[in-house]
Amino acid sequence: MNFIFKILYKVTRNIYGIVITGVVIIIIVGLLDYYTTSEISFSIFYLVPISFVTWYANKSIGIIFSLIGAGMWLYMDMGSQHTYSIDAIPYWNALVRFGFFIITVLLISKVKLLKDSLEDSVNERTAALLLEIEHHKNTKEEIIQVNSNLRDLNKKMETIKEEQNTRIAREIHDELGQSLTGINLELMWISKKYSNNSDLVGRMHMLSGIVGETIGTVRKISSDLRPRLLDQLGIYPAIESQLKDFSKRTGIKYEYNFPEKDIHTDNIKTTTIFRIFQESLTNIARHSKCTKVEVDITVENENLLIMQIYDNGTGFNYEHEKDNKNGHHLGITGMKERANIINSKLDIITSPGSGTNIILKTPF
Repeated sequence: MNFIFKILYKVTRNIYGIVITGVVIIIIVGLLDYYTTSEISFSIFYLVPISFVTWYANKSIGIIFSLIGAGMWLYMDMGSQHTYSIDAIPYWNALVRFGFFIITVLLISKVKLLKDSLEDSVNERTAALLLEIEHHKNTKEEIIQVNSNLRDLNKKMETIKEEQNTRIAREIHDELGQSLTGINLELMWISKKYSNNSDLVGRMHMLSGIVGETIGTVRKISSDLRPRLLDQLGIYPAIESQLKDFSKRTGIKYEYNFPEKDIHTDNIKTTTIFRIFQESLTNIARHSKCTKVEVDITVENENLLIMQIYDNGTGFNYEHEKDNKNGHHLGITGMKERANIINSKLDIITSPGSGTNIILKTPF
């Protein structure tokens, strides 16, 4: 139908031609309605000229054509041999059809308005983008410099964020954790002092349980912000602890293989490697539907760390995921951006039904 409308519009080109074309169509529809008799409902075909003039002319003309269509249908119906039990029925039917035509006109006008608004927005955005592209054309060396500056900026932002996380985690663990522990001790003291009041003791025990759960939540938040094992014992114990918590939380089994000797590199790289590992486990828990995770870390030539994270889950079409802005894609993008910060390479090897292997190669 839209194709036919476009052909008619190309033929007419102006509003007078559109109106004349609409009149011709509505007359043809009316005649067809008359000769097909009242046994066959033909009212829906009046929408063809009404929709045409509404879309390519305007809403007012569409309303006029709605009135013409309803009146023509009434005229054709009154001229037929069909009889009604009540004389007012044809007028009621005409009024109902007129209402239906008006609603159609309003809906088409709204759709056209949204379409025009969207086209204007797209054209404005396209023009702005073209202007921006033209304005920001650079040589290859300048682009490389910009990327380098962005990488340095991301690195600085990650450093600041990790420092803030460390500070907040320490304050949460030390200050809030100690305060909650003190509250718990006070609750226990009240329970002992008023042990003869069973109602009060019960309430104190209930509050103590809530405080205990809150302490556990505080420790988890503190650990998520900055695992203390990462600073105290190094990346391998931190990854092992994370795997244990992951398995306990999801029920997914795990295996790991680490070098005997821990790596010695700057704090930014260690933290970034751990954050990439965390994001990998998050993606596995959300999307893989796997039963087992294997983590293998090796060191080549004493200066290249290779971390492989494999799951036996459903896998996915990696090329297809690149075109989709879903949670899986965003998680992978975040890992790649983190890898770029520390001049590392992140590869995803996967296909539907074959699991997923995430490979991170980091020089240190």
